[in-house]
Amino acid sequence: MIKKSTIILSVLAALFVASYYLWQGKGENLEARTSIRLIGEALPPLEALETLSAKFTKETGINVIVEQYAVNEVHQKIMTDLVSSSGTYDLILQPHKHLGRLVSNNYLKPLGGCPDLGSDLNLDFDPNVDLFSEWWNEISCYKGKAYGFPFSALTMYLWYRRDLFENPAMQKSFEKEYGYPLTVPKYWGQYTDVAEFFTRPGDGFYGTAIQGKRHDALWYEFLNYLYSFGGDILEIKHGWEYGPIVINSPEAIDALKYYKSLMKHSPPGTLNYTWDDALAVMQQGKVAMVIMWNDSTYAVEYSKDSTVAGKMGFAMIPMRKGKDRRVGQLEGWSYLIPHSSPKPDEALQFITWMMKEGNQIEQHLNGGASARRSTYEDPRVAQLTYTEASLDTMEVALPKPTIPEGPEMTEILTRELSAALAGEKSPKEALDTAALGIKKLLGDKTVMKYPVN
Repeated sequence: MIKKSTIILSVLAALFVASYYLWQGKGENLEARTSIRLIGEALPPLEALETLSAKFTKETGINVIVEQYAVNEVHQKIMTDLVSSSGTYDLILQPHKHLGRLVSNNYLKPLGGCPDLGSDLNLDFDPNVDLFSEWWNEISCYKGKAYGFPFSALTMYLWYRRDLFENPAMQKSFEKEYGYPLTVPKYWGQYTDVAEFFTRPGDGFYGTAIQGKRHDALWYEFLNYLYSFGGDILEIKHGWEYGPIVINSPEAIDALKYYKSLMKHSPPGTLNYTWDDALAVMQQGKVAMVIMWNDSTYAVEYSKDSTVAGKMGFAMIPMRKGKDRRVGQLEGWSYLIPHSSPKPDEALQFITWMMKEGNQIEQHLNGGASARRSTYEDPRVAQLTYTEASLDTMEVALPKPTIPEGPEMTEILTRELSAALAGEKSPKEALDTAALGIKKLLGDKTVMKYPVN
């Protein structure tokens, strides 16, 4: 009996010693085997993912560590990790404009071919049917190879103060002044009238707010005007193609002239605004209209931090009269697995889990922007006030360059747009300079459709 007790005590002592060493630091190896680390931009879609990940951990035992930062810091941290091959992140979220560079540097693990990928993975849907096909092909695929799945399908459209547009006194006053009813602008000329009507500097209220800071926000916002005026940066069908440079076309110049004209109907600090500032002034009830992102609509329409929650309306961006072409921009972030990922299988398991129908709906209802068509068929999603505008815009969205030189092209155009808004250059001078800069960057891969004299 004593001998048996001694054996039991010895076993317990051994277990205690083992537990002690694990607690002292060796336990980190255990955590490393059961955790994956993800990084992305600190916005509602990622916050929703982090909340959902607890359910994934409960189902699989795999812990998901989520790092959230501002967009530029996210990219810097990711590039530091990829260049050094340190393997800090198992899964990264990146905007698709960086896809070409990441692929060309062999930083990403390919998942298979875009058309037939669904048969290779444990998916509860056919990507070619249930995903908005152009979005998957543009933001998660490159030259026919799939490198991930859409984390968010992003686009921009018109936000407006529905309560003001429906106010009888406002309607009467507007029609008296402009000779037609106050309605959601269909054309840019109407947008100008409405912006002018609501601009009341003495009351600290403005018709619109442009995102004029020398920042990615300026580039993205201008694309809405560029596309709707019939312009583009390159003449391409897919983002990975090289096409003629058309950023200095007559249509592009007209778009920039119009965009700049809206400054007089914007708050005084509009040349220092990014998307964060545009969101803030709308939440604070200081502007009547903005062109903004679909993944921020939740924060203005349903957040307790918004003074205009429940008072908003959403619509497609206006058109240029005579063009009569509804357009939007195709943008998005993707789940991508680096070659340096310590746990690529677990990362892929999490991606396929997040893409499940129920999880996509849950994420979307909490601020996400799903690329699955079935998400929008859910009654709870269908009744969101911005769903119709999102769907309509997604159907006509145009691709943007994802070639390796894409980020430098963005910098060139942003610099010149900023110079035009600041009055340092005319719109034509700015866009001619941008075209020359892009030609120098791309070399013999392209030609200038509108040569500069």
